[in-house]
Amino acid sequence: MLIFDQLKKNDPQLRLLAMVVFGGLFVLLGGLWWVQIVNARDYQTNLETQSFRTVRLPSARGKILDRNGNVLAENRPTYNVSLYLEDLRHQFVSAYTNGAARVRAQRARQIADQEKQLHRGLTKREHKQYALNPADKNLIGQTTRFAVANDLVAQISARLRQPLSLDPTNFNRHYNTRLALPYPVLKNIDAVQVARFQEQFAGAIGTDLEIQSTRVYPLDTVAAHVLGYLRREDYPNVVGEDAYFSYRLPDYSGEVGIEAGYDMQLRGRAGAKSVLVNNLGYRQAENIWSPAEPGHNIVLTLDLQIQQAAERAMRGRLGPQACGAVVVMDVRNGDILAVASSPSVNPNDFVRGFTPAEMARLNDATLRPQINRATQENYAPGSIFKTITGLACLEAGLNPKETISSPGHIQIGRRYIHDTAPAGNYDFRRAMLKSSNTYFITNGLRCGIANIVTLGHRLHLGERAGLPTRQETPGVFPSLKDVSTGWFDGDTANICIGQGRMAVTPLQMAVMTSALANGGKVFWPRLVERLESQDPTAMEAPVIFAQARVRDELGVRARNLEILREAMLADTEDAEGTGRAAAVAGLRICAKTGTAQVTDERNHIVSHNLWFISFAPYEKPRYAVVVMAEGAGSGGGTCAPVAHDIYAAIQKLDTGTPATTLARGN
Repeated sequence: MLIFDQLKKNDPQLRLLAMVVFGGLFVLLGGLWWVQIVNARDYQTNLETQSFRTVRLPSARGKILDRNGNVLAENRPTYNVSLYLEDLRHQFVSAYTNGAARVRAQRARQIADQEKQLHRGLTKREHKQYALNPADKNLIGQTTRFAVANDLVAQISARLRQPLSLDPTNFNRHYNTRLALPYPVLKNIDAVQVARFQEQFAGAIGTDLEIQSTRVYPLDTVAAHVLGYLRREDYPNVVGEDAYFSYRLPDYSGEVGIEAGYDMQLRGRAGAKSVLVNNLGYRQAENIWSPAEPGHNIVLTLDLQIQQAAERAMRGRLGPQACGAVVVMDVRNGDILAVASSPSVNPNDFVRGFTPAEMARLNDATLRPQINRATQENYAPGSIFKTITGLACLEAGLNPKETISSPGHIQIGRRYIHDTAPAGNYDFRRAMLKSSNTYFITNGLRCGIANIVTLGHRLHLGERAGLPTRQETPGVFPSLKDVSTGWFDGDTANICIGQGRMAVTPLQMAVMTSALANGGKVFWPRLVERLESQDPTAMEAPVIFAQARVRDELGVRARNLEILREAMLADTEDAEGTGRAAAVAGLRICAKTGTAQVTDERNHIVSHNLWFISFAPYEKPRYAVVVMAEGAGSGGGTCAPVAHDIYAAIQKLDTGTPATTLARGN
């Protein structure tokens, strides 16, 4: 061949080059033989003692915003001081060796003492009783590992000037089940502690800062019931996610409210990383092979300033511990602008933990602060339902100018129903503003219960409105079948004045009031405006939920609606009106007050449901405001002043008057 022919020539340089090339090939072949033949068993053993663990990485939860972009719920980084146990492995081994040596020395002394007492040497079998068995070794390992970690925690405590203790049960459980993950010893430290830690422990072995995302509600109790709250999951298992994770880092899941109704959209999609661990379970390396996908932001229809005004009005007029609710709705499209329930809760407490006092308040059977009274509780509507009774009577041919003389009560069979309105003559307008039971029961019986119930069905009373909050009750309302058999005039009389076999929620009354204001359209209430990406530069189009979805029509004549609205206007503007306390200068408000009795099993009155339903402005309705309170008083005296404060705040917003600076809890 050409190469060997050249080598045969007397060319020293070429021969030297050939020797170098062949030498290199020989070294490569020797290395290959050494790796694949000589050390094959070592590599195989090392491979068998290593394995991968998959870790679920929680994603960044989406924000919850009001219609103007104000943040109601968001995520903030928290800093935890954690132990990285793989960094302490050599200290664990050293401590175990010393601990085992001490135990062996102690047992050697026990053997010597035993032999001295017996005046003979111990047999091999007797010696075996003093040998370290697997249980002894495991106990020594647990004790010495905990001692090493506890010493490090004591150093952290001293240098950060923060009392700390290490729980042996939790530490050993973490070591046995989650060794590849950091073990937190101090959570949510402040900026001063972060700086002190960085100064004192920079480069320290076995401990470091770990950053986690924590859910925060920056305005504390504002819109708390709508937002809902979260539950911390140390071992989350989400429907639709892969279930093969070895470890699952702590995450949150929505329990109620928007946090629960849109939990999947808010939480996004978890990521995953693989951790290479050795035969002892210590981490060797890790690799993120599936990044977490952040959740979507949710934009609500709530207006933060109106929401705060509603909560301030309730707190200021009724007191912080009063039981009540407010709903503000846009009558033009069914958008919910405010939902307030009292007493309230702070959703931050479900994340950071409750104080004993707050836990006692949370479990108070009377206050029940977790209940969203605007949507989740049933109430007798009382006289506010006379708007529907009156409208049904007008549709049935009632002459609004015709008067009825009331002696101050009405007799149905053997039963006397007391009238809160004084004795006298009442036409439709005066009966509405004075809330005469006699007038509406008399005309309701003439109209027929079927006409009243049919109108209630068009409002979908007794049905849920489909809010995505898991906080909704359908209420109670009779069907046409119910009133066709086994139904008596006394039952009809109760329905005519909002008592008896019916119960509603403030939200349902807001839908009803909006229908009276907008000409008869019964809207599906809308609470969520859109879903959008957390990344403003993303090309993903937002998901917009349709507004002004008509669920039904009242199907009544416009003239009759106008008669009713004029009577409701008189309730706030006429000298005899029961809702005068709601009046706001420059804003014409249509309203109806109500007071419903709450009785016990013996039919004794134990409390009242106080109501005020309203809409404004009269000329071109836009807002419906419904106020409900539990307890003593009257709708006009207790609830109307709350509505006044809300309308006054709305008027300032609409006229451009600078709003009050947003404050926590306002």
